[in-house]
Amino acid sequence: MTKHHLSLVIALVVCAVVLAGGWFLGVQPQLAAASSNQAQQSTIDATNDKNRAELTRLAAAFAGLDATKAELAQLRASVPSTTDSESFVRQIDANAAAAGVQVTNVTIGDATAYAPATEPTAEKTANAAPSAAATSSTDEDVPSAQPATDPAVTDANFSLVPVTVAVQGSYDQALAFTKAMQSGSRLFLVSGIAAASEEEDDAPPMESQSWSLSGSVYVFTDTSSTASANG
Repeated sequence: MTKHHLSLVIALVVCAVVLAGGWFLGVQPQLAAASSNQAQQSTIDATNDKNRAELTRLAAAFAGLDATKAELAQLRASVPSTTDSESFVRQIDANAAAAGVQVTNVTIGDATAYAPATEPTAEKTANAAPSAAATSSTDEDVPSAQPATDPAVTDANFSLVPVTVAVQGSYDQALAFTKAMQSGSRLFLVSGIAAASEEEDDAPPMESQSWSLSGSVYVFTDTSSTASANG
């Protein structure tokens, strides 16, 4: 090998070393950084998409906030956090005036703790069930009714207040009063109606009677809010 060829080989080796060094010292780190930046950008884009979706949901919820507050106020009026007897009596008087009956007595009892419905025991079910001979085959396909319960409603936050309202009026007036009480702002479950005529035997029936409505109003105490306020 001549001296000229040797110099050429050395120059080529030096160029290769320089190119390799440039790759590892310059190009390769830049490519790695670009790949890392692309992964980070994908993560950022995904987070931004999630935040935009949440903002859209919050905007929709805020748009319906007034309607939600109105519904909450209606529910709180239906089942308030206290007995609120005065407000309920005013509702009774207003409904009585609209129906044309005269309120003669209102009795509001003491609140009692809510007792959730329980499923019938096997013994009660066996005692209540008809004999096998009297039971048709199709009855076995009918599911038994289960009591409706809600774990959020307990004897610690929900109570029943017995109420009896006595009024004087005709049958139609008493019926209108009963419907008004059942559809008022305060939830009133009518469980019984008793009538006692005050007319003579030869008087027209149902013209003037004393009517007694018995039922319950309800009180719901939000124990979670109370605990948060005390905490």
